[in-house]
Order: sequence, then C-alpha cells, then structure tokens
Amino acid sequence: MAEPAAGEDAGTGPEVLGSSPVTIVVTSEADTWDIDTSPCRGRGPFVDWAKMPEPQGPAQIPRDVLGRPPKELKRLAREGCWAGSHAGRARLYPRLIQRVSCRLVTPDALVYRDVAGRLFGTPGVSSHPLPEFLEGCPVPTYCLSPRGVTALRKILVCVGALFPDITHSPLLPALAALLLHYSEDEAQCFESLSRLIASNAPHAAYIDQSFLAHQASCMTFGDLASKHCPAAHKLIAGAADNVLEVYSEWLSWLFPGLPFAYAARVLDVFLLEGQKVLYRIALALLKQFRLSAGPAAPQGCDVKAELQAFARNIAEHVTVDKLLERAFGIRLFSRKEIWLLHMANRKALMERGITVVQRRFYTCCEGYEPTVLLIKTTEGEVCGAFLSSDWAERKKSGATPAFFGTGECFVFTVRPEAERYEWVLIRQPELAKAVPRCRQRSPSPAAEPPPGSSPGSRSPQRLAVPSPPSRGRLSPFLAIRHFLLPSRTASMFMSGSRDGIVIGGGGGQALSLDASLLRGHTERCETFGNPPLCRENFQVQLLEVWGFQSA
Repeated sequence: MAEPAAGEDAGTGPEVLGSSPVTIVVTSEADTWDIDTSPCRGRGPFVDWAKMPEPQGPAQIPRDVLGRPPKELKRLAREGCWAGSHAGRARLYPRLIQRVSCRLVTPDALVYRDVAGRLFGTPGVSSHPLPEFLEGCPVPTYCLSPRGVTALRKILVCVGALFPDITHSPLLPALAALLLHYSEDEAQCFESLSRLIASNAPHAAYIDQSFLAHQASCMTFGDLASKHCPAAHKLIAGAADNVLEVYSEWLSWLFPGLPFAYAARVLDVFLLEGQKVLYRIALALLKQFRLSAGPAAPQGCDVKAELQAFARNIAEHVTVDKLLERAFGIRLFSRKEIWLLHMANRKALMERGITVVQRRFYTCCEGYEPTVLLIKTTEGEVCGAFLSSDWAERKKSGATPAFFGTGECFVFTVRPEAERYEWVLIRQPELAKAVPRCRQRSPSPAAEPPPGSSPGSRSPQRLAVPSPPSRGRLSPFLAIRHFLLPSRTASMFMSGSRDGIVIGGGGGQALSLDASLLRGHTERCETFGNPPLCRENFQVQLLEVWGFQSA
C-alpha cells in the first residue's frame, strides 16, 4: 500500500463517527500540472452561466500546486489562489478530495452509474422522493440550471440508497450542490461527496450524519461563540428568548445563507481543513454581525431572521477576503481540542436522551389551539391529554422552562379503562377563590350561563371538553392569574423545552416524554389529582397529536 503524501493523515487515529481506520491508496500526481486559469466557462455542464458570478481577478495557480506542502496549500486556498478560475476549481477539487483519507469500501463513480441506471433508467429523470434524512433540511440550488437541479436530486437519492446510516445531515445537500457546479458529470460529483461522507481522518470530520452529531456541533459552536465572541453573545442573549435556538442555525448562516461567491471560497478551504473552517467563518460572521448591529440589538427583533438576512447580504458589510482574514485571525482551539469538546457535548446529549430527531413536535403543533395528545404504549395501554394552549406559549418564558395553559387542560386514559382527570380546582373550588376585579390583569373571557340554562350532568367516564361552568363552579377557561391559588403546584398544566414535554405537576408529573418522544413517565400530580395513567415508566409505540384551529 502506498504511503500518504507528506503531512497527510495516515488514517490510523481515533475513529470519527463510527468509521474504520483504513488508509487509502493515494495516486501519485505529477510535480507540474497544466491548469486552465481562464475565468471563462471551461466546465460546468450543470450551471446556468447567466447566474454564475464572474471571478474577481485572474487566477494565479502555481503549476506545482499539488506538490506543495499541506501548510502551503492551505495558505493558497485561504488567499483565494484558485478563486479566479472556474475551470481551475473544476480541475483542482476532485484531486484535492482524492487525498481525503476515507473508508476502504467507499462508493465511487462506477457504483453511482450502476445504481443510478437501475433507479432512474437510461434517460435518468428522477421522480423519486428525496431521502428521509433531508426532511426539514434546506436544499439550495445556487446557480444550477434545470438540468443541474435534476442531477442534484438524483445524486441525493443515490446517497440515501448507498449510505443508509445517514439519518440527519443539513450540510450535505449544500455541499452536493456546490460540488456539482465544478463537476464533469453526476458520477464525479457523487464520488467527491462520497469521499467526504466516508472520511476517517482523525479529528477532521467533514459532514455530520446524525441528529446527535449535528446537535453536538451546534452546542460546540455555542461554546466557541461564548468564548470568542462575548460581545455578540451578549447581544443575542439580550434579544433572543433562547440563545441555543439561535446557535442551532449556525450552519445555515453559511449554507445556504452566504451568496454563491462567498460559499465557494468557504468550500475552497473546507476541502483542505474540514469542519474547523466552518466554525471559524461562522464566528467571523457573528463578530461582523455585532459590529453592524450598533451599540444594542433592536428590541423585539427576531435575531434568527436578522442573522439569516445579514448572511444573505454579507457583501454590503464585508468582502469575502476580509471575512476570511478575520476568520483565520481567531485563535481557535486545536482540531483535537474541538473534537474533544464535540464528543463531550455529544455525551451530554446522550445522557439527556437526545439521540434522534424529535420529529419537529413543536413545529407541527404550534399554531393549533387546543390540541389532543394521544399515546399508545408498547404494553397496549392508551392515555393522553387535552391541552388548551398553543405550544408556542413555551417561548415566552425564555430559556427557562415554565408551565403555561389554563384549567381547560385535563388528562385521561382510554385503555384499559376510560377515565378523565380535570383540574383539581374545578372539582374542589373551595381550594381557591377568584382574584378581586381590581387585581385582575385582564377581564374574564368566560361568560355566565344564560338564564334558564342547565349545566347538565357529565360522567367522569366521558372524554369530553369541559362545558361552561355553573355559578358555583370555577371556570376552566380562565388563566391561572384569575385565581388566588393555594400553591403554584396546583396550576402546572403544560411545559415544553428541548429536553421534552411535561403535562401536570406538583408532587409528580401526570405525563412526561423525553426529547426523543420514545420514553415516558407518569405518576400522580397535584394539578389533576390523577393516579398514574399507565405503567409508570413506559415506551411509546404510537404518538398522535390532533390540532384545532378557529375558523
């Protein structure tokens, strides 16, 4: 087996993302390499050249560029040595990626042609859905032509077929789109992307491939931002309800946030230096955002949207050369130290039970009021809750989880027996009294029953929404602020955070689900006075949420 070129990783270090430490044969390159340095359309059959930005200045790529030491090669990439030639990039990218140490069994161009032929037929028009791991991930097309967009779709479908272990990867579609601009054909683009996916270089992962790895990267960026961008961190903390939610979008500031010309320059250095480069440039963006925001962030602004807009319009604030100069001026941890920080965050997430995508529970539920949560356990028991308030209410408490909702909420069981457990203060109104009118912060939304009406009788066996109360019964339609309660534990209706959801509290929780929505717990609580709704510790077999919207 051939020895790696000088300065390259031999692939014998610790495994990254489950890869095996196998050294790849590196084909020899000539000392000199004739490069078409013209800025014209030398390559790119998938590009809409009317959209493609013209290179800034002539390319000055040394003839012996591939023979340069790794440090020299990194310097040339950072300075934009091949940014002046689309054709130069097209020839250089595949050769740089061939030097990436990756797993021995890595699908290549031949494998792609075989799989694509079987999936799409000879004409190669894809009607297949994109892989499930791209659900919720942006798929930018940049300057691709309609033919290029079709090719991108086919490449991503084949990645899903040949890399079944990928479960979540927001960065992958943007990299595929960028590489396709400089690829001879689909197969070459797929092979380049495949090698980045299968990289096993120690401490130098290129693409996160699971929700756990992606979330750990977001936490790692948050740690780095707090240390290296304290002013920006303070500004965001003062304007955002949840700083971690802002930092969870950090990759999207780069891809697809940055304009194509900036994104291509990021790719130039990313292919040589890995994910550490992305941290650097995102930190530089954050610093520049702080400078552009002035002395303080505007009150009530959507910081996530402001950062996305700032990245899109970055050319109005700083040139790409200046942005990269500031990025590489940040004295960041070593690659190994960043890897260790990432692994520590990954371990912390695993201990909290956050290992898979939370299937966007809040995204699906927000905007609906009320909602009905229904759970079937692996033991066949069925229970749930009627929840009066929009889950978006959880954001009002900021980063600290807090309870919200009204006395309309109740929990119930369906199997083995049907029972409903209402707010204890509805059943025992003597426990609380109404707040005097002068102390109420808003008028009561509930009206008294019309004269002559009957409240009707209800069986506790019926899983019905509480009807408007009679005069001697507390109204469940009122928020908790309308009552003088015996204790705050008597009004813990709903709570949600990144760690999971909780329904009912005080002495226990009527229902709680972890962040994966796969494991839960139930016990008696003071809010509803309920017994455990099923086995105290249960696994979820099926979870449904039914939402209602007013006309």
